[in-house]
Amino acid sequence: MIDADPLGADSSGPAAPTAERAPQPAAHLTRELEALLFAAGRPLDLDSLREAASYHEPMEKAAVAAALEVLESRYPVGGDKGFELARVGGGWLFRTNAACELALARLFDAGEELRLSPAATETLAIVAYLQPVSRPQIAEIRGVNSDSALHTLLDRDLVREVGRRDAPGAAVLYGTTTRFLVAFDLADIGSLPPIEEFEVGDDQREELKRRLGLVVAPG
Repeated sequence: MIDADPLGADSSGPAAPTAERAPQPAAHLTRELEALLFAAGRPLDLDSLREAASYHEPMEKAAVAAALEVLESRYPVGGDKGFELARVGGGWLFRTNAACELALARLFDAGEELRLSPAATETLAIVAYLQPVSRPQIAEIRGVNSDSALHTLLDRDLVREVGRRDAPGAAVLYGTTTRFLVAFDLADIGSLPPIEEFEVGDDQREELKRRLGLVVAPG
């Protein structure tokens, strides 16, 4: 007498393999990260998000990273929603979709406030590419006093003091800020485009490289 299979399964062949699914982040964690990023108004890195979400029990970085991936797919950069989740300034940030720029400009009239003079723009480029850099170095490269332009950049939180030079006079050194990274859509300072990508003529490009001290001496 043959015993019947209690589950009624066909025992004539091997069982079909069960597809493994990647573990999904808890819905409450995704919801809380969404709230944290919405309320912060600045880039939050993985450690900051994990710490804030660990109010009840410690959260694993992998779980937070998985929840961020869900949010990135839900609010993709350049997607069809009014705001998007972008990786800038060393973290994640909710920001408005660039496609809505004209409507936002009419509401907030922010264009004039954010516009920089040519002097301030040139000074900002020098700080960005040569940081940490001092006022005398900036003035030497530009060929003119740059105090006014530097004050403008400090007031707008695009540059900040990052230390002092270890030399007589101990000149203040300047570098860029998180707001600079956000404004120029950069994940970090290493994401700055190389000078070779600037849309200028060859002569202008070589002059810019010379003035920034980036020309490699021939071997």
